[in-house]
Amino acid sequence: MTSRNVTRFRPAPRRQGEPLFLFDARRPTQPASAAMIDQVITHADIAVRLSGGRLKLRLSSGMIEELQAQGRFDDSAHRLADLTVVWDEHEGQVVNVRDDARLRDAAQRWSALDALWDEESYEPEHAMRSAAA
Repeated sequence: MTSRNVTRFRPAPRRQGEPLFLFDARRPTQPASAAMIDQVITHADIAVRLSGGRLKLRLSSGMIEELQAQGRFDDSAHRLADLTVVWDEHEGQVVNVRDDARLRDAAQRWSALDALWDEESYEPEHAMRSAAA
């Protein structure tokens, strides 16, 4: 006699495409080019020393605006503020590049919605009355 477990086989779940994300944070963007990475390494004004002789390099928005005013960057240079480059000083090469453009875009789209829930609207009514008196 066979056991119940053996006679009940479930079909394998079908794999579907990439799920739709609630916050649309995985929207396709233009990937960082080698020229963009080189510009971040050359003009980085934010450098954080990491372990193993590595540096985390970034460009601030203020530095990008300053370089645009000097004519060194074009109008699309604000995209460089999304890039973080980890540079190995001993090897003299790029270890990792992180691109936060998708997160920045999602944060901008949801900022208006977040503003609806300000902290003042959650204060108890008696606290608001005592402040008004």
